[in-house]
Formats: sequence, C-alpha cells, structure tokens
Amino acid sequence: MRTRRVAWTELPAAVIDEVETRLGAAVVGFEERQGGFSFGVLGVAFLADGDQVFVKAVRDDAGNVQDYRTEAVVAAALPRAVPTPRLRFAFEVAGWFLLCFDVAPGALPHEPWRADELAAALDMLAVCARELTPSPVGGLPTLGERMTGRCETWRGLERDGRWGPVAVEDVGEWERRHLARLAFVEAVWSDIVVGDSLVHFDPRFDNIVIDPATGTARIVDWGRSCVGPAWTDLVLLLLQSDLGGQDPESLFGSVAEHDHVDAFLVALASYWTHTAALPGLAHAPHLRERREHGRRATISWLRSRW
Repeated sequence: MRTRRVAWTELPAAVIDEVETRLGAAVVGFEERQGGFSFGVLGVAFLADGDQVFVKAVRDDAGNVQDYRTEAVVAAALPRAVPTPRLRFAFEVAGWFLLCFDVAPGALPHEPWRADELAAALDMLAVCARELTPSPVGGLPTLGERMTGRCETWRGLERDGRWGPVAVEDVGEWERRHLARLAFVEAVWSDIVVGDSLVHFDPRFDNIVIDPATGTARIVDWGRSCVGPAWTDLVLLLLQSDLGGQDPESLFGSVAEHDHVDAFLVALASYWTHTAALPGLAHAPHLRERREHGRRATISWLRSRW
C-alpha cells in the first residue's frame, strides 16, 4: 500500500522558483519515491543540467513540520564520515518547508531482509555509533523526552483497566500476567535508558538505501533524532522491519546491559500497543499495520528475555 503524497507540480510557484534559483537549473522532471508515512512532496528532482537532487517538503502547518526542522539542523551538522546523503539546503517559503539533499545511490533493502543487506545496515549503524558519540548536535531532546507521554499504556491498564483505545482484555495473556512488572519498568525506563549519542531513532528498512555498486548502506530522514544510547537504534532496526524469522537476540548480541534493553523494550511495547489500536493516517492507512508489526515483534522479544 502506497502513502498518498503531494505532487511536485502542486507546490506553489514561489517554492519551485526558490529551488531552481538555489540549484542554478530548472527542474525538468520529478519522480516520487515511496517509503515512510509523511504527507507532502517526496522524491527525486531531475535538473536541466543533468544533476539530480532529493527533495522533501511539507506545509509549515503540518503536524510533522517540526521533524523537518529538526532534520535540517541535524543533517547540516553531521560529520562527513556518517553514511548519509549531504544536505544541500533547507528553506521556508510560501507556507512550505523544504529540504534538498544529494541523491543516495541505490534502492531500499528487501523485506524480509536479505543477509547481505542486513549486514550492510548493521555495519552502517556501527559507523553511526562511533561517529555520533558524543552527539555533535546540541539542543536535541533526550530519548526519554522525545517519548514523553507516549509510554503510559501498562500503568494505565494496571490502574484503570484501560488506556485510550486499549482495554486490559485487549492485550495478550502474557501481558496481563506480567502487567505489574511491565507497569513498574515503564515508570522508570527513561531514567535507565540514557546515553550521549546522537540517535537516529527511526532506522526502518525504508529509511535505508543500499548501494549495489559498493554493497554499503546509507541512512536517511533524521527528523526524529534525539540523544540516548547508540544501541537503541540497533534495537529499533531489528523491531521495525521483517527479519524473516531471524532471532533479534542473536543479531543484537551483548552491546548493552540486559536490564537496560528490557526497559527499552517495555517502553516500545507500551507505545506500539497503544498506537496499533489507533486508526491509520488518512494518507497512510498502512501505518497501523507497521505499528502492529512493531508491537508483536517487541512483545515476542521481551517474552524471550523474561
């Protein structure tokens, strides 16, 4: 299922003029790119001089415009060794916020993951962990601050038998049996899962591009960046995409303390249990399926650890 987006030709003339002025060439074609769930313009612009750039834009009153502003700040400050496309410019004109990047060569990885593509993604995250510790960008929220108010499901179910659209009878027997422990960990997880790395915080398969010429991976979309332990990006990579039956524990290894990983899994399970019960976005109804995948994968991993 495709995310419904705004066409390049629907942008105000002032926005297109600004892009062409900054690039020094006219846009003669535009190819929409899939992946992600944002509503706006997203794709590759082809220029009259033969160059290509990746463009993403949203209205400045969109609910996710702050993610775009965060990405503009973070992408401009990333060390060159980080495997990610270079930000060329960002601007706000005529009620739209736009970012322009180099095009990352290659394509999205396959899902379920292929062994070579997953290995490339894991290598990429290792480079990010090395280059982004400590965080080279100041002023970002901590991981706990970014998730404030989003991880309260277990406590709500234990206290009231319901949290938003989720009733205690809606969750599985394992969750009900461990509800007291889940609620206890949920209350303290943000005090446990701390670090000083710049964390991407959304390393899904469709935020990763595999270069077929080199077999290497690049990561895109830094709009949810925050500061925390670098290993949390590895956890998210293993949970947000289809591993094809592979055990996330064996892929994760022992890069973090056991209790810290458990606490992060409890928080993620709380978040996805709640959001998977909400309707999908009008322009991306399949987001609900992704959230449900995250919920199932997280509970399964947590069950194997408890």
